[in-house]
Amino acid sequence: MARVGRDRRRDGEPADSGGLGVRTDWYVGSRRTFRRADVRVAGGRIGRRMVGVVVLAAGSVLAGCAAPGAARPLDRIPTTQPQSLPSDAEQLRSDPLAYLRGVGRRCAALAQYTLTFTRQERRGLGLFKTMHEPERIACRFRRQPFSVYMKWLDPDVKYGESVYVAGVADDKVRFVPRHGLFGLPPTITRVDLQTPVTWGEARYPLTDFGLERMMARTLATLDRAAGHVRIRYLGLARVPQRQRWAHALRFEFDEGIVSTPLRELYIDPQTRLPICTRLFRSSGALEAAYWWEDVDTHVHLTDGDFLLAAERARRGSTGSKP
Repeated sequence: MARVGRDRRRDGEPADSGGLGVRTDWYVGSRRTFRRADVRVAGGRIGRRMVGVVVLAAGSVLAGCAAPGAARPLDRIPTTQPQSLPSDAEQLRSDPLAYLRGVGRRCAALAQYTLTFTRQERRGLGLFKTMHEPERIACRFRRQPFSVYMKWLDPDVKYGESVYVAGVADDKVRFVPRHGLFGLPPTITRVDLQTPVTWGEARYPLTDFGLERMMARTLATLDRAAGHVRIRYLGLARVPQRQRWAHALRFEFDEGIVSTPLRELYIDPQTRLPICTRLFRSSGALEAAYWWEDVDTHVHLTDGDFLLAAERARRGSTGSKP
């Protein structure tokens, strides 16, 4: 397990002010993790070292969506913030990696929940990948057996419903598009888990969906990049495209370590659950962004909640309203 210790501030380096918006940097190495306060990113000492995780949290009012590809990584503390930091801010300042591991354990303890999931991804085949508009999706998640149900909420997207239950339907994803071919009613289609990824319809298979899987991927990436990643805590900031305040962390990776070397992650200080994550290319262009909102863990999902509408109609089971 990595040892944690602070390095001594060199002459001319800004000290940790201990107030709102303080930047605290932690360098994760194979043998140790150490901290340095307020290091510049662009044009500063780290040069081409980029990538981060920003953790933010609080609130729940939608503020609209920016044009695809127009998002930029958070690189400075906002000028307007709440008057006080949540109590867990001190742990984020002193040991952000330990805090993130705690978030991962909290996510792993959730047996089932519903939420509104928003994804915005650069998708497509080969050189024809483009940034897509954000898609809002009503989701249900159950750990045992692993089950995911999705219903797209925006009327102008081609997707309708999708569901996966481990071991059911030959372990395939079942989905229904919003519209059928030639004006005919849409029909249920079964595909392998990897098919949407192969054809550029998604970055991850459905088995990677959920708060636990996202945090597991984040922590695994940090562990693999030991010695080549810096964690920066930025205090509180607004969740991108939302009016929610949140803790801010960045993960900045050395060049060539990962394809999206600047990453942000936003964690709700009340629930300590992820709200949003964004992935940027080394150029600063947005590659993908995801939001998890309206999380309800006080649900009792049944097998009927993991059926498509057509399947429920045939079986006479209504399940829960998406």
